[in-house]
Amino acid sequence: MQDFLMTYFSSISKNWKAAFIKKSFKNRLLITFPILILILFSITLFLTFNETHKGFIINDPLLNIITPIDLSFFTFGLTYLSVIFVILLSLKTPKIALLTLNAYMLLLVFRIITMYILPLEPPTGIIPLKDVILESSFYSGRANLKDLFFSGHTATIFLFFLVSENKWIKLIFIVLTITIASCLLLQHVHYTIDVIFAPVFSWVCYKLAQKLNRY
Repeated sequence: MQDFLMTYFSSISKNWKAAFIKKSFKNRLLITFPILILILFSITLFLTFNETHKGFIINDPLLNIITPIDLSFFTFGLTYLSVIFVILLSLKTPKIALLTLNAYMLLLVFRIITMYILPLEPPTGIIPLKDVILESSFYSGRANLKDLFFSGHTATIFLFFLVSENKWIKLIFIVLTITIASCLLLQHVHYTIDVIFAPVFSWVCYKLAQKLNRY
């Protein structure tokens, strides 16, 4: 195990040193971080505003036939295990790491825009999703109920599918996308349209990030 970790971190160090030799990569990375901080600050402020923003309720035929159950722990676990896995995986390839980060930043921007344009009230029977990481960061210590169109959890996991290069890992993330989307619906955390459109926005952000990272 110790030898594996030493080899793994040695490989990461070698790859990032090689990446930083390229001026275009280094400049793009240096530009990315202040923009990321600005986006994270903006979405934190926006989500506070969004909870007071009057929205409308969708009559969702699928949710109407589902009795909500609390799957917070399961959803939380799958989501953050996926995040940790992707971080560890992408760190070995700096170009993929930067692509993933840029695509995620675009996702956050699109979520601000779509939630403002399409404000929604929480689905009937919603059981708030307990996410201690989001509640202690973007949600400013509260459980947000109007963080709806489109589903951030679903979009993020599908983004991991898009950036993965190994076919088996891609298969895992497709299964995880469907599983997490289903959990969100079973808990009435999101409307059906929230999870259906999430992969579409992930794909758009992934393609835009690819164009930004051509150097």
